[in-house]
Formats: sequence, structure tokens, C-alpha cells
Amino acid sequence: MSSRATSSHYDVIVLGGGAPGEHCAGALADGGLRVAVVERDLVGGECTYWACIPSKSLLRPGDAVWGAREAGARAEVDVQAALAWRDYMVSKYSDANQVRWLADKGIDLLRGSGKLAGAGVVEVDGVRYTAEHVVLANGADPIVPPIPGLRELDGVWTTREATGMKAVPRRLVVLGGGPAGVELAQVAHRFGGEVALVEGAGRLLHRDPAPLGDGSL
Repeated sequence: MSSRATSSHYDVIVLGGGAPGEHCAGALADGGLRVAVVERDLVGGECTYWACIPSKSLLRPGDAVWGAREAGARAEVDVQAALAWRDYMVSKYSDANQVRWLADKGIDLLRGSGKLAGAGVVEVDGVRYTAEHVVLANGADPIVPPIPGLRELDGVWTTREATGMKAVPRRLVVLGGGPAGVELAQVAHRFGGEVALVEGAGRLLHRDPAPLGDGSL
């Protein structure tokens, strides 16, 4: 359930209910301001449901098994148990707790797609709201590389589908050797899939310190 706006004017409207938007709205509400958060999807955003929390939850079983094997023990990943643990960690893709947190803070949730419609004016699915200040915390959508025909292929995943996998793909090609690509390639490999990781730069994790991506650590 989403909270209903008690009026159409606020001190601050925060566009985006992901982790940055939540924390910003909470701090402003704690300071005594009247705040609303606009969110078209799940309150908590990418980190909570499709990025940091599920990816780390999926990485942990493989890390534990790898460590056991390095110590001379025998271990295998229980894939179904690992996926069930991921579901638990993302609250089974329910944002009920986050919505309750907003309500407890006195923050209105405006559920829908928001857009700026003028100075201090925000439209949410056609309904206009006004505020003294508007905070943009709307995040970004995954980029599909400009490879001819890629968008038309069946079975192309973004990080959302990858961290939300219901079964491990037998073969997986990961385009991009940044943190998300490396993590997801590692998850699929340690869960039993065959993985090819494609990166156009000279090394993996090319935006991070070189030892992290060139294998020298």
C-alpha cells in the first residue's frame, strides 16, 4: 500500500525512492519539513532489490565454498537454497517495510511516474504537486550496448534479471567487466554455469586501482 498525499504542497518533493532518496527524505523529515517521495517502482530502489543486496547475497555462498576448497575441504553450492536466501534478503521483492518506514517518518509516498513540470512543480501520473524545493534522486536505467541486433534477441538480461535469476543459465555471456559484470560472472560460474566475460578496456575493473583488475593481487 502507498500513503496518500494529504495536500498537494510540500516543503520538499524527492523524485526517486531508492536509497539516496530515502535517506534524503528521512533527514529532511527529521528536520521538521513536510516531505513527499515519488517512486514508480519499489521503495528502496536498485540497491535493495536488484543490485547491492541481492548480488552480495548471491556471491556469499560461492565465496564460502571456494574458501572451503582452498582449505582442503569439500563443499558445493546449494543453488536453490542460495536463490531462496536471495529472495529472503530482498524481502521477496516487497517494499512493505520501506513504505511503513516512510509513513512512520510522516513522509507521503506518491506512487507513480514523476516528472518536473515547472519551477517547484512535479507531476505524478498527471497529478500536479508543488514544493519549495525538489530533489532529483531518480537514478538511471541500464544501458544496452549499441550492438546491432542485440535488443531484438530473446533472453537478454540487465542486472535486474541477472540478480533476480530463478535458475542458473548453462551458458552466459557478460558484456562489461565493471563491478556488476565481474560479480555476476562470478556468481554464475560458481553456481555451475559456463561464463564468458567481455570487456573492451585493457583490463577488468578499469576504473578501479589496477591490482584489482589485472590479477596482481
